[in-house]
Amino acid sequence: MKYKHVFFLLAFTFLSAVSRAGDGGFYVKGRIVARTEDSVWWHTVYLSKMSSINDFFRCSRDMIVDSAVIDRKGMFEFRKASVIEDNTFYRMEVVTKVNAGHVMLVWGGTSDNFAFLLLNKHSQLEFHTELTRFNYGFSLIKADAANRSMRAIYDLGRHTNELVQPFWKRRNELEAAGGASPDTLKYLRGLVIDLINEQSKRMRTVMDTIENPYISLFTFMFNFPEDSAFCMKMNSRYQREIPHSKYAGQLFDELYDTYFSLPVGSAAPEIVLPGKDGKTVKLSDFRGKYVLVDFWASWCHPCRMENLEIVKPLWKKYGSGNFAVLSISVDKVKDKWLGAIAADELEWTQVCDFKGVESMVTRDYKVTDVPVNYVIDARGTIIAKNLHNKELERFIEGKMETR
Repeated sequence: MKYKHVFFLLAFTFLSAVSRAGDGGFYVKGRIVARTEDSVWWHTVYLSKMSSINDFFRCSRDMIVDSAVIDRKGMFEFRKASVIEDNTFYRMEVVTKVNAGHVMLVWGGTSDNFAFLLLNKHSQLEFHTELTRFNYGFSLIKADAANRSMRAIYDLGRHTNELVQPFWKRRNELEAAGGASPDTLKYLRGLVIDLINEQSKRMRTVMDTIENPYISLFTFMFNFPEDSAFCMKMNSRYQREIPHSKYAGQLFDELYDTYFSLPVGSAAPEIVLPGKDGKTVKLSDFRGKYVLVDFWASWCHPCRMENLEIVKPLWKKYGSGNFAVLSISVDKVKDKWLGAIAADELEWTQVCDFKGVESMVTRDYKVTDVPVNYVIDARGTIIAKNLHNKELERFIEGKMETR
């Protein structure tokens, strides 16, 4: 009997150790570098699961799988392996006290309040960062190769952002002062676009050559290439190398919608949505003109930049003739939508039903994220889709100048 008790004690000890190893083997440890402005931040870090390729910038409490309190020494830790799914992307995020209880993402410049990780049940990561610059100040201490690669890719994008910001700031200052010539503004715009295009080329090389297919796919989703042949090439790689990944399957569906649903040459679905004044606006109202149908949002920095730098000059140049712009916002908050329109002085037709990507129109046009655009001809036929920056500018100018 004595030995039986010893056996059960040893067995219990062993099982307890296994249990601890299962959950204790996983951890994500962070340390916050204190700043005086940290007092406005809620001292909790949330961990959200990216179940879909469309979740990376989606905000919802139902995505949160864990949270960790930042202690007085600035330390916090996630240890629940049970909430972690292998080869899955997660997003850590912090919020200000004003937004406590709500998921609110902030990005652009140095103020990102989130950072992404690729986790498995055995992942072990350590890092330090700042509350006010959670992503920008993020520095890994201990990590696997995949997460180090993710940070290196982010640093590439951050470098471009640092180069772009002075030109963008100067352009805004000149425009606000009202003393800049159109040629000066166009020159500054060209510098910004050239830097962004160079960044896109670098990212394409990363997608094509980086060894880890998950990190390649992550880079792809954040720098969605406009070249359809390259997109299909990368899709073939993901289907071959990670065929059982949910992300690879979702990307296949997305690319199918992009290139095979509503292809160039098909009829554009009717759009019926309320404008700023509540009156109904229809796409068919613009029949007889070339129409740029542009899906955007107040929170989408690339959308707003393209509106200011590309769409606005095109509309000012051709808007009184055979060219029209119909902008469809995926915003859900009316004040934010109207505020962005006013701040950017967007004078063309704006519509929104505040249903986000669940709107019937976004479903008809296969919009799951923004920016997305279509060019419709005078007869209501799609003649181009997802053209951006100089490519969009050249295409519209070519159509206007040949009329």
